[in-house]
Amino acid sequence: METQGWVALSFVLGAAIAGIIALLLRIRANNRWRATLEERQNAAEAERKALNAEAERAYTEFQQQKQAVLDESEQRLERLASEHEVAFEDRRMLVDFLKDRARRSVETELVSREAILQASATLGLNGVLVTRTFILVQQGMSTNRHVVQLDHVLLTDAGALLVDHRAWDGVIFDGVRPGDAVPAFAHLIDDTALRPPFALQIVGSRASGSADESNQPADGALRVITHLGDTSPRSQALTQAAQLARFAEEALGEAITIDTCVFYSTATATVHTDAASLTPSADRTAVVSDEAQFLDLLVRRERARRRPLATEQIEQLTALLHEQGAKVDAFGDYAHLASAAEPIDDGAAPAPAPEPEAAAAPAPEASPASAPAVDATATEDRVVVSAPAEPAEAATAAAR
Repeated sequence: METQGWVALSFVLGAAIAGIIALLLRIRANNRWRATLEERQNAAEAERKALNAEAERAYTEFQQQKQAVLDESEQRLERLASEHEVAFEDRRMLVDFLKDRARRSVETELVSREAILQASATLGLNGVLVTRTFILVQQGMSTNRHVVQLDHVLLTDAGALLVDHRAWDGVIFDGVRPGDAVPAFAHLIDDTALRPPFALQIVGSRASGSADESNQPADGALRVITHLGDTSPRSQALTQAAQLARFAEEALGEAITIDTCVFYSTATATVHTDAASLTPSADRTAVVSDEAQFLDLLVRRERARRRPLATEQIEQLTALLHEQGAKVDAFGDYAHLASAAEPIDDGAAPAPAPEPEAAAAPAPEASPASAPAVDATATEDRVVVSAPAEPAEAATAAAR
């Protein structure tokens, strides 16, 4: 019995010890799990704080970038607004210049138109005067298209005459070297490089028709403007005549030859040319500078009648050019062809302001030390005239 008691006690003690050990292990495991949980919580909190800090940093950086973009956009908008204002002002000045130029063009166009009509009435011609015609020109099969303005086209029984009017001021040399026409200019202008066709214009710094007369220097300087080769008035008149002939042939199916004339219509201009008494032909352009010379030109054409037009041709050409928006003045036997469109209101155009005297030609005593050469590719040179104004004006009067 005693032995069984000790065995039972041993079992009880063993069970108690095992329970205590299990309890200790459980406590230890709980402590370890609690420590791990606290570590994870601490790590999660640290990560959360790091994410919050990163988010705050990213937000701050985003706000800075946003503000920088806004500032840059505002600066760019201000710069664009400033550039737009400058461009708008430039365009406004250009529009004003073009309007003034168009006004001057209408004024001079009216002068040449009235001169042509007066000359035609003086001779009692039968015909039609077409003014300000626009035609579309295309080079071959290409897409290079442009609009050409024809100043005047005179259609009479003697033929078709294209009149290219030029409102140039000053002293003009068309086909004549300055040194040959006015020896005084031989000391100022080297014209040895000039080859026909050419036109050379000498105007004062404050010549009428300048783009900005108020800013021109009053230093007694002259401007030498050259028009060489294809840019010369004679060449351009021949080109326009060829374009008009091609346009008429395509529209009417009939080839028509058109003579050409350059009309310098400014009353204050002094024109020197070798074509004032020329009768125009297929490759020669007449040059006139006043109504008397144009009247003589019409007389020569009426006598020659090299390329006469039939009544039907004049009627067809008038209708064709009227369709291009031209102003039509019919007279004599063709008065019934007068345009049905509203006529040009001569009173609407401002009256031409009296133009100043042409630039004074330099006196022969002017020093020849600095004679500028006329470059074949140049368009404008400046010549400083050091001679007194009185002798220069006397030389100009003598030249005229």
